[in-house]
Amino acid sequence: MMAVFLAPGLVIASVADALPDPLTLERALQELQRHPRADASVPIPRRPSLYLDCRQLAFSNSQLSDNNALAIDDVVVGPLGAQRLEVIKRFFDVLLADFSFATESEAMAVAYVQYDRASARRELGQLSELHVAELEAVYQDLLHRRVASEASQQLARSLLAQAMAADELPRNLTPPRLPEIPDDLPAREVWLAQVDRHAPDSAPADASATSEAVLAERRQQVNELLLRLRVLGAAQQSVRVESAWRDLKLDQSRTLYELEVTADLGYSMSQQTRTRMREQRIGYCRALAWAELHELIGQPLWIADTESP
Repeated sequence: MMAVFLAPGLVIASVADALPDPLTLERALQELQRHPRADASVPIPRRPSLYLDCRQLAFSNSQLSDNNALAIDDVVVGPLGAQRLEVIKRFFDVLLADFSFATESEAMAVAYVQYDRASARRELGQLSELHVAELEAVYQDLLHRRVASEASQQLARSLLAQAMAADELPRNLTPPRLPEIPDDLPAREVWLAQVDRHAPDSAPADASATSEAVLAERRQQVNELLLRLRVLGAAQQSVRVESAWRDLKLDQSRTLYELEVTADLGYSMSQQTRTRMREQRIGYCRALAWAELHELIGQPLWIADTESP
């Protein structure tokens, strides 16, 4: 059978076994039905996310940023539920990796145009060697970042494939429709009642003390996830306002650049890109926290239509 290549030198699968292209989150989760790590006896390796890092994002501007408060790495759910959440995290990481690569490519292209124009003007004696050398250094730095971002794309895909137990790297991903999270979340007591009724399959049935400790930890995680959602909701409102402002600044900078009033378009682009990236991360982190809450009550998202508690 014909081999399929994602990048030069990297064979990923045979055509007959190819994943859908583009790949949806629902289909990625279906791959878990044959996942060997659904067996509780198989340890599940965990690696930090490349881009998501929800705790740092939520609390980077607070006193909680430098300690482990509200640092939920893995909610206490059964092995299959844990792997579902791993796939969701990795899926979001790939989407963010693709966003990063696209923005790094755009910034590099702008830097190259600036450097190329400056080189032409240097030949005419209109610009100094120092100025051109500075623009070339900026371009080379962005080129390096683009290459690193491309590598991150492949690494993020390999981690997603590992989470799905897929034999190939997914190519294109379809961004999922994120859940609509209400501004007024259901009361904490409602969530806790749901948690009490749902026993995780990872809780040992022959040790009541241990089972009680597991339940206590799950209840505490509900508290922390609700707090995280509250903070991320405020962060989302803030970044939307900042994003609108950055868009206006970029339009202004682009106009001045086209009129050759200024030669610096890259800074405004980088600031807008950083804000857009943060906006995407906040949306995905809110969706992940919502998915973690639903795993704790036995109502996984993106598997079947479920009702909130």
